Amino acid sequence: MIPGKSKISQTKVGYCLLISLLGVLIFANHLNNPFQFDSVPYITNNANLENPGALLTAEFWKDQFLARGLLRMSIAFNTHLDGFQPFGYHILSLLFHIINALLLFFVLEKSFRRFGLNEMGWGSRRICSVAFFAAVLFLCHPIQTESVIYIMSRSEVLASTFYLFGFLLFQQLLERTSTSRVQYGLYFIIISFVALLGFSVKQILATLPAVMVLYYLFSCSNHSPVWKFLRKWKWPILSTFSIFAGLLFYKLFTDETFLIGPSRTDEMVGRAKYMLSQPAVIVFYYLKKLLFPINLNVDPDVEIITSFFSLSFLIPVLSIALLLFGSLRIFISRFFFFYLCWFFIILSPSSSIVTLHDLAAEHRIYLASAGIFILLACCAAEVTRKWGETPPLQIVLIFFVFVGLLGVLTMKRNAIWQSELSLWQDTYQKSPHKLRPLINLARAHSMQGETEKAIKYYQEALLKGPGVFATNYNLGDLYLAKGLVTDAIPHFLLASRIKPEIPETFAKLGEIYLSQNKFKLADSYFKQAVELEPRMSAAFKNLGVLNFYHLNNTQQGLAYFSRSLTLNPNQPEADKIRELLAQFRSP
Repeated sequence: MIPGKSKISQTKVGYCLLISLLGVLIFANHLNNPFQFDSVPYITNNANLENPGALLTAEFWKDQFLARGLLRMSIAFNTHLDGFQPFGYHILSLLFHIINALLLFFVLEKSFRRFGLNEMGWGSRRICSVAFFAAVLFLCHPIQTESVIYIMSRSEVLASTFYLFGFLLFQQLLERTSTSRVQYGLYFIIISFVALLGFSVKQILATLPAVMVLYYLFSCSNHSPVWKFLRKWKWPILSTFSIFAGLLFYKLFTDETFLIGPSRTDEMVGRAKYMLSQPAVIVFYYLKKLLFPINLNVDPDVEIITSFFSLSFLIPVLSIALLLFGSLRIFISRFFFFYLCWFFIILSPSSSIVTLHDLAAEHRIYLASAGIFILLACCAAEVTRKWGETPPLQIVLIFFVFVGLLGVLTMKRNAIWQSELSLWQDTYQKSPHKLRPLINLARAHSMQGETEKAIKYYQEALLKGPGVFATNYNLGDLYLAKGLVTDAIPHFLLASRIKPEIPETFAKLGEIYLSQNKFKLADSYFKQAVELEPRMSAAFKNLGVLNFYHLNNTQQGLAYFSRSLTLNPNQPEADKIRELLAQFRSP
């Protein structure tokens, strides 16, 4: 092996080990954090995970491919290994995050050479150092905490693994000096399969072909055949693109469910308002948090923009246009332009035509942020370029201090996720006008046994949004626990009208009216509950009590008792029910 290449290989190995070590050190304080936010209903309260082995099959992946089947399989894998202990889930998510930083390191090293930065005075050592710096920024930046710590955001992390691996394979293909058709075909099949796997985790993989095409185009010289072809046929290509874009936007604004599928569009702001709001989200929230990673927020309060002529829309759009145009005109290499496009293209599904419930969420920027980190690393490299290939000790110390500062901010952000209460207290302080942080803060106090505080926050939530199911149901439940039955009933009744498909509300009303000896009323509510959920054993038992002891329907009551016992043979009063059934079955 050539001595120079041997040293570079050793340097790469050292950088990879350092990246792995930093990832473990910076994120180690979150590994025992409990499940948070949507992880509770999707994991601990998910009936499908009672038998995780049923999800770990090719048939399940095939049937649930478009419903993030592979993501659900990864969750089922954790459940199969370690039940509902959060540690294993966190370990797997962190492992993929570290792998992504390593993949990014190799992607960048190849990118620098492909775009000819080595011909512009960047030696192998500098290329490795800048790629390492960018990968460390991606690894350690506080904005990544939501993607790594929040288990259901594993979709971003795992999809990014497939994305980066597929892109790295494409780079490897472009580097080959001589490739047969068979080899091209093999690469195409492998890249397609990797993209297919990633698409079953999250649909950001749909942007991979566009990124690969732009990478190839922008890294080719102006005299290459592909650019000659594009210059020759530019008008037909532009015309076709314009027609396609026009038809697409027409469909988008006339069909709210297009590219979303069946969804409760009434719960969203609408596609027009969503798209108008996104430029400001990108510039004034995402980019600002990447450059100044403070006051991170799991539920940011973002302004909804309703007019095309609003300055809140026009200013960020103009900023984005100037940023792209400036990077294309100012820099000799198209490298800067490509990685800005990387940022916007990967972010585009969640920040343009696909309308989501939340205008902004920090986990959406996970992979897209790599484009900005790369440019920041390159800018830092240009500033230190006068010191040559090997920067002086002062610059190395500054680097470690900077990384250490990011690490401290990340660890502090990790600590916010250590409990429901700390997470939603933080969120409520930063988004005091939003309803969801208030409801979740009330729930967190309730879980801590702080009933009075929970009631206070639920009452405040009612003033902001009286028509929310969770607020009314949970407040009614707290009143009921305190013996304030008269206060509880109106909230349960309203909750049953807001979401009449939830059986637990009717069961609660049945229990209240049973305790008040309003037997006919209690019977009707219990029947509504079991119609909605035929496996609700407690409601069947209560129907048995009502019919057997109070409504003089002995046989009907026994049938209800029998059904309850079949559904839950280990319920607290199972032996008494068996004795009763045996007594009436005796000759």
